[in-house]
Amino acid sequence: MSSESKEKMPSKQEYKIPFVIAIIIIIFLTFSFVPIFPIAYETLEPHESIETYIDIKPYQKIETYWEKEPFQMAIPKSETIINEKTTVPARRSIYYEVYIDISGKDKNIISGYVAETAGYDINFYVFDKKNFNAWINRKSALAYVEVKRIKSYEFSFVPDHTDYYYFVFDNEYSWFTNKVPQITVSWNYQIITTEYRDVQKTRTIIETTTITEISTVTQYIKMTKTKYVSLFQLITSKS
Repeated sequence: MSSESKEKMPSKQEYKIPFVIAIIIIIFLTFSFVPIFPIAYETLEPHESIETYIDIKPYQKIETYWEKEPFQMAIPKSETIINEKTTVPARRSIYYEVYIDISGKDKNIISGYVAETAGYDINFYVFDKKNFNAWINRKSALAYVEVKRIKSYEFSFVPDHTDYYYFVFDNEYSWFTNKVPQITVSWNYQIITTEYRDVQKTRTIIETTTITEISTVTQYIKMTKTKYVSLFQLITSKS
């Protein structure tokens, strides 16, 4: 009697097991790698706003003003220092002594006119004090003016230092005749003075002005947001 071998057919229960395992694997993979889990996190978000503020800004300005400015002025002066008529006896001389102070003065000039009014002639000299003393002592003397036997004469000289000056009529050469000379002497000079005048000038000054400005200000605000992660990300982020 021959026997036939029969294969055993799997049951329905055996078919279900692999299917269930596959479903479990798919579900596991889905939860592991697909971002389906919500989590909250904080972030700084930029936020722009319009801000108004007051700004003080400098600027240049041309200003006109008046200022006292010194300047030198030459004031002319004139003085009559001698105006005389006298008699000079024979064999005699006379003189006029005048103190001339040139300090603080400019362009000093002594000028004059002499004349013998009786119709004769006479000698005329002008000395400073040193040379006058030398002349009366019959020594060599240097004269600012020296003229002899004149009937009339105009003269001028520059006094070069402050001193006594001597205007001399000399009649010593005449033995018998008196002389009647007349003399007029003026002193002309300038005084330099400092005066002040108003002068208009300009200058640059710095002033300020107030300006309202508008600016955009960016601020960062902390905000809470939600994102989705997978199970794998969730686990690894906590580890």
